Amino acid sequence: MSRSRRAVGVLLVCVFGLWGCTRAPSADTGAATAEKLKAVEAKLARLEDDFRAAASARDQLSKRLVATEEARTALQAQMTKEIKARDDQVAARTAERDQATNQYAALKTELKELLAKAENGMKPPESPQVPVIPTSNTKPELPAIPEVKVPGPK
Repeated sequence: MSRSRRAVGVLLVCVFGLWGCTRAPSADTGAATAEKLKAVEAKLARLEDDFRAAASARDQLSKRLVATEEARTALQAQMTKEIKARDDQVAARTAERDQATNQYAALKTELKELLAKAENGMKPPESPQVPVIPTSNTKPELPAIPEVKVPGPK
């Protein structure tokens, strides 16, 4: 009997399965499916619009990035030129400063030499030391030394 019970059970399951598959879908189920389909289509349309908007934004940002990179490259080239010009100008000014310093040092040396010559020229000439032997009781007269006017400080 166990085999017959098993066969009856399988037969009942198959009959109920066929009965469930042959039933036509109800009107409520069709309306719900149609509503779900419309909702999915609306969601798909929104997602497609969002995708198009994101793609256009991406393209605009890509164009802006390219333009910004070109501007950065141009500015970098301009800055390089300006830096080189400034370095050249600094080198020229340094050379001018060094030349002026050298001229000042040469002028200073010349002035010192001229001052030394002027001071030496103003000193009374030294007379040679000759021993004087007195021959009389009177003092010999010394020659007169000319007076030299020395300009005073201003």
